[in-house]
Amino acid sequence: MSKPLNDITFQKTNGGLGRYTGSDDVISGLIFAGMGFTFGDAAGNLKGFDTAAVDDQNAVTAFARKFTYPEQLEDAGIVFTKPGDGSGSNGALQPIEKAKNVLHYHITEFFRMNPEGVLYVMVKADSTIVAAVDIATLQTYAGGNIRQVGVFNSTLLTVADVKTQCKALEEEHRPLSVVLTYSSDNVTLASLKTNTSLAADGQGNVSLLIGCDMDADLVDALGDYAYYGCIGLCIGAVSKAKVHESIAWVGQFPLGLKAPALFIGNLIRNVSTSDLEVLNGNRYIFPVIHAGDADNYFNDSHTLDVDSSDYAYIENVRTIDKACRGIRSKLLPWLNSPLRVDPSSGHLESGTVSFLETTAGEALEEMEKAGEISGYKVEIDPEQNVLANADLEVVIKKVPVGVMRKVTVKIGYTTSL
Repeated sequence: MSKPLNDITFQKTNGGLGRYTGSDDVISGLIFAGMGFTFGDAAGNLKGFDTAAVDDQNAVTAFARKFTYPEQLEDAGIVFTKPGDGSGSNGALQPIEKAKNVLHYHITEFFRMNPEGVLYVMVKADSTIVAAVDIATLQTYAGGNIRQVGVFNSTLLTVADVKTQCKALEEEHRPLSVVLTYSSDNVTLASLKTNTSLAADGQGNVSLLIGCDMDADLVDALGDYAYYGCIGLCIGAVSKAKVHESIAWVGQFPLGLKAPALFIGNLIRNVSTSDLEVLNGNRYIFPVIHAGDADNYFNDSHTLDVDSSDYAYIENVRTIDKACRGIRSKLLPWLNSPLRVDPSSGHLESGTVSFLETTAGEALEEMEKAGEISGYKVEIDPEQNVLANADLEVVIKKVPVGVMRKVTVKIGYTTSL
């Protein structure tokens, strides 16, 4: 038997500097239903998680932890166990091992898509399911900095409840986009096709993911949890995308799924184009395959708002949310400051108007330079009677960046050019 020589060895780790793109746009969250985990320093527990929520009996209902690189998973007690290496008979995976595989898979998929992302992970205690209020809980834990969050749950959250929660966060100046996925139990292709009532006015902050990877080895490792959406990958794509970019951009967001499928188990290659078009019309998000390309991509970046809404796509929502955050940060130092008026007219002084228009526009100027909007205009009516009501109205118009969703190429023969 050999024995290593005494020596001093080094093991290089990655991510210790906590580097990311420098933009808060990458800050994301994942919320998981309780899957029987225990927390603490004991062997087998998830480690380094903080208490995120308690009930009225002071019992912990959710735990959360921040991840800035995937190497932190082992330290957190989140390990991936391959089928055959489990602690059950003949190496079978135990339920808790499959549950840990779920966390490991979706977190690593997030960082595979966006290595420079920042991810807050919240896990419900025991076997508790996720509720809409948990979105606010994680946002509070993250100091209001999360821009997009994915929900991995055994049942589909009531979209109206999520909309209400998102609206409340928006009013608190902590807006975010939510992508939902859930167990495909009792879901069929027929039911997905006939479910045309999910989209409704005002649901621009909510999206629904029904795509996943049905790779045989992955299904063995995750068990029934494989029949949920690929939420880590999806949130990673949203995190990686600049706010004006669609996660369906072929040149930027290849998914790399081994067996792209709907979460009901149907491989995409076996689903008819007509059925996929119906699902796309119902505003679901799922992977697609483009002829002549070996990879796979999201079909679109739908939200559950109506087709005609300005916020029908994730990039529309993220862009306006970033603008609101930025404008507020520029104007906030001037809240409750004096407003000089022309003594002869009682209207705002021209210098005051010019200064405030410029200040409010600074955030939009930065976005325009970054290519996130095409242009903007800030207007303040100088004839507002601010002496009477102390309520200043600022009108901001911005021109978005378009997305090339469909291309029509006319081609044919001619006798001359």
